[in-house]
Amino acid sequence: MIGGGVGSATDYAGGKDRMVGVVPGLRYVTSGGHLLEWYGPYAQFDFGGVTGFQWGPAVALRLGRKHVDDPVVSQIHEVDTTVEGGGYVGYEYEHAGSFPYRLRGSVTVLTNAGAVYTGARVSVNGSAWAPVSPRVFLGAGLGAGWVSQGFNQTYYGVTAEDAGRSGLPAFSPSGGLEQITSWGAAIYQFNRNWFGGAMIYYQRLTGSAADSPIVTQRGTRNQITYGVGVAYAFR
Repeated sequence: MIGGGVGSATDYAGGKDRMVGVVPGLRYVTSGGHLLEWYGPYAQFDFGGVTGFQWGPAVALRLGRKHVDDPVVSQIHEVDTTVEGGGYVGYEYEHAGSFPYRLRGSVTVLTNAGAVYTGARVSVNGSAWAPVSPRVFLGAGLGAGWVSQGFNQTYYGVTAEDAGRSGLPAFSPSGGLEQITSWGAAIYQFNRNWFGGAMIYYQRLTGSAADSPIVTQRGTRNQITYGVGVAYAFR
């Protein structure tokens, strides 16, 4: 299955100004039964099975903070967009009874090896999908993310030099729990090959990330992403 979508998200971590972007999507099962998934800025390859135990490499594109519109945040150090690499482990259960559904859980570890930030980030996610009619499928998920101190200092820290330029107080965050996430989605099957969908994704910043003056004075700890898309299934 291959597709694409258009959506809206905040310009940078903790911000409130928004941007609109286009993202790709791909779900491909190899002849050996391994699953390749690519959704927006994140991709992973499964060396396990389509269901059951899953594990493999993962890569992500982490957007930076440059040329922002906010006149205060624009005076804080810029952050480059970077590529992260790592891996994941998970398990997927498929129930094929009178009420079919899928449950999936995973743990992902990513780092950029110090190119932009030091340390790593860890995310734990769970999801469920079920059909509510022959053509309509609903999904929902919950997650949490932990980050290193180096990550938070890059994306949420305010150095003494930043404070002098921007007027925000200097802030040196620690690591730990960065966010709690949840999402909901709906997919409609138009015919044998074509699908359409919509999704809303909510991030609640916590800990040092939420305490940053970038968030408390110039942004918001409630980060919302939403979008719609279409996909084509090769059968």
